[in-house]
Amino acid sequence: MVLSSGSDRKNEAGRRREDTKMSEHFVTRYADAEATLRIPDLHQALYDADTIFLPRTVVCLHGKDHIQKKRLFMGVFNRSFFRHYQNHVFPAALKETLDPVIASGKGDMAKFGYRVLVNLVADSAGVDRAHTEKDTDRLLALIGKLGHAPTMGQLTDPSDRDRLLAELEEALEAFRTEFFEPSAARRRELITRVEAGEMDEKDLPNDAITAQLRQMPTDDDLPYDERVKDGAFFILAGAFTTANVLMNTVNEVLDWVDKHPEDRQHLIDDPLLMQKFIWESVRLHPASPITKRRALCPMHLPDGHEAEQDEFVTVDLTKANRNPDLFGEDAESFNPYRTLQGRTPLHGLSFGMGAHSCLGKMLAVGVQITEGNKDAEETEFGTIHMVMEALLRRGIDRDPNRPIKIDESTTRRHFITLPFRLNPELASQPA
Repeated sequence: MVLSSGSDRKNEAGRRREDTKMSEHFVTRYADAEATLRIPDLHQALYDADTIFLPRTVVCLHGKDHIQKKRLFMGVFNRSFFRHYQNHVFPAALKETLDPVIASGKGDMAKFGYRVLVNLVADSAGVDRAHTEKDTDRLLALIGKLGHAPTMGQLTDPSDRDRLLAELEEALEAFRTEFFEPSAARRRELITRVEAGEMDEKDLPNDAITAQLRQMPTDDDLPYDERVKDGAFFILAGAFTTANVLMNTVNEVLDWVDKHPEDRQHLIDDPLLMQKFIWESVRLHPASPITKRRALCPMHLPDGHEAEQDEFVTVDLTKANRNPDLFGEDAESFNPYRTLQGRTPLHGLSFGMGAHSCLGKMLAVGVQITEGNKDAEETEFGTIHMVMEALLRRGIDRDPNRPIKIDESTTRRHFITLPFRLNPELASQPA
């Protein structure tokens, strides 16, 4: 089967160009942003520039379609699921990626972060592959091309769009043939065995593709094209978004412990403190600096402005998360020890709010850590926490011989390279 594109893409692109002539309202105050994101008659519009990959994924759907698909995946990604992956699947994925770094004594977070997270997220999505660097790098290469979809609307050079759309089509087709179809075929066979009484239901894989095939078994229930894109999207959202969070966190933590070396061991020993560092990094560097919505009807916005039907409402998450009236006079700075009044979360609005709040938040950053649960064996700390702890125990440090490089082609901050070394003098666990 071939994924849809062609004239549909061109017609949609033309409509989007017309839409951009509409007025756009910008929301920057935290309270207004929070209330705006809860308005049900604002339709996701951040990813409109991509007309191939994301439109039918959970991140872009609206209303009943969105509720149905979100409910499907929330049934998979519950607390027992996250606990299982954190305690049983992720340690193996981390070891597989960390061992070569330990052997060489150095690495690059721009590669390390993606590798460790794609191994974990591919398992949760239900995408089979050989656990080799070659196979992981092939999946990463394809997902890397698909990673242009969420940033297409923030290109500094819009003329790149047509080239990137063509790359999306090629990457989706390769993902389908090399990864998705073999994985789906194996799961169909296992489900058939369960239905025939030849296999116990508890032995089925606990992943997104299996859940889809069981609850929506035919292409009439869920089009094949959509299944493929859902599979790719879960890896993209879970691995690439989280990898970017991880890189920003590593960068901020290394800057901090360089100035406050006493906190290096504190971070290893105290999960509550580690979460504060992670959340402060997430506040300053949301995975998407803005979120954009389209008004489905005329409405009065929380900031007092009026929006007509089809006008855009853009919430600037970066500015909202740095409002000094909530986060203090040093809101632009990294300060993991900041305290807030009221119910404002330390990570701000970086995980969204309302219907489109992040499904994978628990996998990325875990539950809220407290004095009561920080020492509990089954507490879900999140993948960022686990990677940071492992690297700090082994003495992660700046590599003085390799500079950081940042991709300036979009308004999102992406690291081209973020080199590091494992410094034995800083390690609390032998490398």
